[in-house]
Amino acid sequence: MKIFAISDIHGEIKHFDTATELIKSADLVVLCGDLTRSRSRTEAEKVVSCIERHTTNIIAVHGNWDRDEVRTFLEGRGYSVHGRGRTIGGIGFFGVGGSSQTPMNTVSEYTEDEIAEFLRAGYCDIGGAGKKVLISHAPPRKVRDRTFIGLHGGSWAVRDFINNNSVDLCLVGHIHEAHGVEQLRNSIVANSGCFKKGRYTLVDIGSSITLNQGKL
Repeated sequence: MKIFAISDIHGEIKHFDTATELIKSADLVVLCGDLTRSRSRTEAEKVVSCIERHTTNIIAVHGNWDRDEVRTFLEGRGYSVHGRGRTIGGIGFFGVGGSSQTPMNTVSEYTEDEIAEFLRAGYCDIGGAGKKVLISHAPPRKVRDRTFIGLHGGSWAVRDFINNNSVDLCLVGHIHEAHGVEQLRNSIVANSGCFKKGRYTLVDIGSSITLNQGKL
């Protein structure tokens, strides 16, 4: 399975035209949250429509800057894996949107206990999957989560879940400057960075998992 993963679009659609061939060649497009800048459903619809011109094979979670109306829009489209899971081609996808609590008091923040519960619920849905992929807006704490001022912005609940469960791949965003790939226990963690600035991750899942990150 070939995946085109992006995050932190923040309403900026100019890169979608350049990414057309990447979207078309992917079996699945993954959105790791923060679709909007205005935080509205209307803006989320505009962003998602840029992808739907080429494919409706989309899995997504909302970000901490996306209002609840964005989450319900993604659920209505059948794209959201926030607190739930889907198995596609033998690969299980589950997720959690929003983020742990931040100093900025953004619109979709959860306690670590709530995040842990969303993760447990989604993981239960994919019990029989051969490979398991976590889609989380927030990175695991201390993994691809360091901000430009040196603070860690990830979630302890996400980190603990990966440490205590079988997760092959974790696709994240949230901390724009922390783009890159890192190992946590047996899981590959990939922060795609900010698609508003053209960053993305390509994933190929077969007998093994390979990743390449790029910038448009």
